[in-house]
Amino acid sequence: MKLKGRHVILSLVFLVFGFLLSFSYQQTQQDSEVIQLSDQEWEKDFYYLQQLNNLEDKNNQLRNELEDKRHTIQELESNLAKQEEELSDYVTRKSELQMYTGELPIMGKGIQVTLTDSEYIPDEENANKYMVHERHIHQVVNELYSAGAEAISINGHRLYRDSYISCIGPVISVDGTPYPAPFTIEAIGDTEVLMSSITLTNGVVDLLVAENIEVEVEQLDQIEMRARTVGEG
Repeated sequence: MKLKGRHVILSLVFLVFGFLLSFSYQQTQQDSEVIQLSDQEWEKDFYYLQQLNNLEDKNNQLRNELEDKRHTIQELESNLAKQEEELSDYVTRKSELQMYTGELPIMGKGIQVTLTDSEYIPDEENANKYMVHERHIHQVVNELYSAGAEAISINGHRLYRDSYISCIGPVISVDGTPYPAPFTIEAIGDTEVLMSSITLTNGVVDLLVAENIEVEVEQLDQIEMRARTVGEG
């Protein structure tokens, strides 16, 4: 059978058309697979994105909680420091008060006032006029306390809030313990103030001298007074 030219052309057209159909089908199949694969990847990306967003939200929440706790801790530390400072002040104040009341020993600068019976007694019948009496001791002690003395002792015997001084013949009794002349009165405090107060013109020293009492006043760089013992006084 002899083919004509038109038949050959038609055959070629159908061949090309078939090829194109086959190629288009295969390409469509491949494109479908790609689209399907992209959908899977998109789902994965969306899932991971959600997880990431959840983690970021959780981190922000934890960060805020951490910041709140830091503020709380700072406030607690500040309050604790303030309480410790107040407690330290209370302890210091308590110790100071205990030193003043004699419950603790005390040490510091101050002055010493020594009272001595007059060496010259022209009239033996009136010898008492030339001797140190309890009122003389009281005058000095009261002046020193008025001048801000923190602690006072007489012949080494520290005075307390309930101490008492009395005269027993030629001796002075302090809290029941007798002490002979001379009487050494020591006072801890501001040295300049104490000295100025006790030596004031027409003050205590001048009055004592006028009553024939020998008075000696000096400054001391360090005076020590012990604490009150149990049963003392």
